[in-house]
Amino acid sequence: DRAASAIIHEGRLLARVRHPNVVTIYGAEQIADRIGLWMEFVRGHTLEQILDHRNVVSATEAVDIAVELCRAMSAVHGAGLLHRDIKAQNVMRAEDGRIVLMDFGTGRELGDDSSSDLAGTPLYLAPEVLQGQQATVQSDIYSLGVLLYRLVTGSYPVHALTMRGV
Repeated sequence: DRAASAIIHEGRLLARVRHPNVVTIYGAEQIADRIGLWMEFVRGHTLEQILDHRNVVSATEAVDIAVELCRAMSAVHGAGLLHRDIKAQNVMRAEDGRIVLMDFGTGRELGDDSSSDLAGTPLYLAPEVLQGQQATVQSDIYSLGVLLYRLVTGSYPVHALTMRGV
């Protein structure tokens, strides 16, 4: 089953990364018709939930978030992976204040050209990815820039109602 293998693939990719700012995956397995993904439970709120409540964060808070996300992305990229969907819904602020990058459902190995699927959230995607090029470390960095822009302004740097408008 395709969904099962996607979940197991995500778990096994992410299990290669051990960093306090990246959600920890302990294991992934399919037994009969059951799929298991054992991961860290992060108690807190997504950045999207924080934005829903406050609309924006201070520049100082955005810098703190940026530093932790850059550390997370460095660990992810250092493990040979791309996230491909960095956005407010996929980042949590844990109750202890730690920023945690999660949800690697569209993640890929660096240099994996076997799939040219368009993955990610359109308003966060780098222009070259929207034009059909492969995602890269730079496109993950672009998505981080969009997220930070949104955190401090409450809006996106690009406004569009359709994919063509992005």
